[in-house]
Amino acid sequence: MQNLWNLLALLILTAMPVSGQTSKPNYLPKADHVCKARLADGTHYELWDRVLVSESKGRTVYVEVRAYYRPGSGEFFWRSSALSENSCAVELSGNSKTAVASCEESYHHFLFLQDGEWADFWAFNNRIEVFHCNLRFDTLEEAWSYVAEHWPDGNFAGGPSAKWVAEILLYKQLGNEFFRPKRLEFDARPFVYKSLGSVKKVGSNWELDIDGADEPNRATVLLDSNFKLLAVTKNTAPH
Repeated sequence: MQNLWNLLALLILTAMPVSGQTSKPNYLPKADHVCKARLADGTHYELWDRVLVSESKGRTVYVEVRAYYRPGSGEFFWRSSALSENSCAVELSGNSKTAVASCEESYHHFLFLQDGEWADFWAFNNRIEVFHCNLRFDTLEEAWSYVAEHWPDGNFAGGPSAKWVAEILLYKQLGNEFFRPKRLEFDARPFVYKSLGSVKKVGSNWELDIDGADEPNRATVLLDSNFKLLAVTKNTAPH
């Protein structure tokens, strides 16, 4: 495994453009990883991991891309995370305990493909993130060419450039105490937990169950078809 990481680090170093030279975005082929998966409703899809060498603000960046693709119909979406040359080389060469890419998701989430649109929900504490995309491509090659030019649209960190990422914050509606255990009320230590209990489509809207830090606190969050917040309802009754 260590030899594999060293090889990837070497690929990154050799892919660095000469100073002052602008290079066309390209993927590191030895970093490609794909596996077959299926949604809860049985829909088959492919889960891809790739590393894109691109430029941002005049600097070379190494973009880790995780993409979801449905063969045949062509629906496609991705999450991207940009690293500097050194950060990517260090991460790939120094972490021998982690596979180059895994089909196992590293976080708790709910993934849907409905009406031609991918929607991927996850939440930590008061923050809900929805990665969504209704793009469809005739070929996988076309999809990857599009990502090479538009990778910030799926930026994992969100922000103004993230076209396909919706962020919903719930502190205002539910209060800080909802997301912090009573035992830590006067404790400065950070507390982070996975707050998303379930997701389902209700008509054209999305209904999310959010778990509070303490039992029996719960809340129901309603989003519209564009993932905009419609309503938040507290529910302290036990299930």
